[in-house]
Amino acid sequence: MCGGVPVVFDRRKFLAGVAATAAGVAVVGAAPVAAASPGRRIPNSRIGLQMYSVRDAFMSQPEAVLRALARAGYRNLEFAGFPGGTDPAHAREIRPLLDKYGLRAVSSHHGYAEFLDEARIGELIEMARILGQRYIVCPGGVPDTAEGFAEAGPAFNRAGERIRRAGMKLGYHNHTSEFTGHGPDGRTFYQILLDSSDPELLYLELDMGWSSAAGLSAQENVELIRANRGRMLLAHVKDLDANGNLADLGTGVVDYRTILSGATRLGMREFIIENDDQSNPLTDSRADRMHDYLAALRLR
Repeated sequence: MCGGVPVVFDRRKFLAGVAATAAGVAVVGAAPVAAASPGRRIPNSRIGLQMYSVRDAFMSQPEAVLRALARAGYRNLEFAGFPGGTDPAHAREIRPLLDKYGLRAVSSHHGYAEFLDEARIGELIEMARILGQRYIVCPGGVPDTAEGFAEAGPAFNRAGERIRRAGMKLGYHNHTSEFTGHGPDGRTFYQILLDSSDPELLYLELDMGWSSAAGLSAQENVELIRANRGRMLLAHVKDLDANGNLADLGTGVVDYRTILSGATRLGMREFIIENDDQSNPLTDSRADRMHDYLAALRLR
């Protein structure tokens, strides 16, 4: 599960993707990622944390958690609700704490049904304005059928136009079924959504862990970003072990050196760490270690 959304895991495809990466098998017809200078890294100004990763601790002790994350080196956060309620009033309580600890709200997650409700879209925009966000993201809830994703495109266009007028961008975050599910014409659910939506109104937050779990190799992840260059602006950087279980970033088998080397070359802007298997930064150092791994990762 990811924020209450079922995740379909195909262990055979996942292991095949991992094996392809390990063997250095290139995608047919794929252009290589441009060579980079040795030691290139993702700037800390582009590294964030999805607060779902520390959800229980944040909901019970918000200021202490924000202080701990700032001390761990985080500067960017993506929210998945606020203590007391996901509404403008509670966003106003969080904003002074962000300013106090030098933190920036990059984006926030809200379910699909919220983007179908005109009044709620207004609240989402107001919360984003209060927090200073550039993005508002849907992390799931689209009916898991070809028809559901075809209908979601125009719905996101309508919401995205209103969000664009407010000076922000609407994004969509994938799970696995977008890549494992296919319509009658053979297109994946993900491609159906892309084809039915306007690239100027619906941007993309690629969850690289779930795309990998769906069977995409590291090279295929890079080619997906390349095919949607300029539209795929945010990433969830999530790790999995060889059995497909959630793992802290840097301890699993997803080849992030390859994926992120390509992503940074292809214009991706925000790299948001997530582990749905939540931790507590007040009692453990898991969030700290994941930040340190990504900050130190040497790209090609």
